[in-house]
Amino acid sequence: MLLRARASAAAAGRLCIALALCALPPGGAAAQGRTATDADGPPPPGAHLQVFLLTAEAGDAIWERFGHNALVVRDTLAGTDISYNWGMFSFRQESFLTRLVQGRMRYWMQGRDLSDELLGYRLQNRRVWMQPVLLTPSERQRLYDDLRRTDTPEHRFYRYDYYRDNCSTRVRDALDAVLGGALRARLDTIRTEHSYRWHTARLLQDVPWAFAGIQYVVGRAGDRPLSAWEESFLPTVLQRHLETLEVTHDDGSRGPLLGARREVVRAERPPEPETAPSGLLWGLAAGLLLAGGVVVARRRAERGGRFARAALGALAGGWGLIAGLAGTALVLSWVFTDHVFWRANENVLQLAPLALPLAVLGPAAAIGRARRAAARVAVGVAAASAGGFLLQVLPGFDQVNGFVIALALPVNLALAWSLLPPSEQPPLG
Repeated sequence: MLLRARASAAAAGRLCIALALCALPPGGAAAQGRTATDADGPPPPGAHLQVFLLTAEAGDAIWERFGHNALVVRDTLAGTDISYNWGMFSFRQESFLTRLVQGRMRYWMQGRDLSDELLGYRLQNRRVWMQPVLLTPSERQRLYDDLRRTDTPEHRFYRYDYYRDNCSTRVRDALDAVLGGALRARLDTIRTEHSYRWHTARLLQDVPWAFAGIQYVVGRAGDRPLSAWEESFLPTVLQRHLETLEVTHDDGSRGPLLGARREVVRAERPPEPETAPSGLLWGLAAGLLLAGGVVVARRRAERGGRFARAALGALAGGWGLIAGLAGTALVLSWVFTDHVFWRANENVLQLAPLALPLAVLGPAAAIGRARRAAARVAVGVAAASAGGFLLQVLPGFDQVNGFVIALALPVNLALAWSLLPPSEQPPLG
């Protein structure tokens, strides 16, 4: 019964998709907005093709949060609708985890039947739009030839970069190539107020661990304002930019690049957020909570509380381990990986490799051993953290890392104060 129910659901989904596809503009060059042929002559190459931009909004999985897109080619002679999709990857791929850590992920492009693609989006409850790309017949033919050439074992794989080379930039580049560079020439001149970090925070704001992780790993390179060309790494943003463009074609005609949108898969989910939080208050709340726990544990430990001493040792050791490993990972990523956007990361001053010895020295100091060594390390960590905060006023040190500073600085200062001998502790207030 369960199998029958699933089959029925899939069949119903395919029927809905078939109806949606039928509602797209009909075959022929007129639907693409270009003159295909003289009345008495044979149709030119490409007249039987139509090209559509497919744009899918965000899904639930972390890799679906940025949306997706593809180029769809309808061949009215063969009766096919093929979606060419550059977002293919597999967790079972050889050395998947190693490639992920090194920033050397291998993605590939694959053409598949459009109805299968849309059914997948429907099951994921993701809204999908399609709109005609208004190319001339010869441009459509060249694009189709390029897509089929890419969809071969020798050409389909590429080195994935989450910002600079992904499913959306590949769609953008394919259209730009067939238009002789017209897209880049126009979009590169449009400056935006948004950065890679801003867009990532906007789309991950309701996934706290992912939001925090991005704030930690993305360095200064992720904070510069983007051009519209660069900003098109996001499918829905590319869609919006292309909808504003008029281009000159190979036959000398000029007109809009995209036709009207049509929703081919409906979904019950809120639209993408339009603003990005800084996370400053979240980070400060967490930092003050941890710092307060350190100070309270130290005060009670001074009164002879065994549990308080153990708590202070656990807090000092745990923070030293987490911060030290995080800072070490940043430094190693600059040297041994291709994660360009992790480099020159000022967060290494907040989550410093220097903190790693506290994983051992912190618990030891809490039970009366190695206090001086622990205090020196903690003071050094706090000095680096405070220095990183003060450097923000200098030119060139403008990384948007308020979330990490707000989280780490209170904890680093509290540990430095708590591990100092009582005679050397400055008053709290």
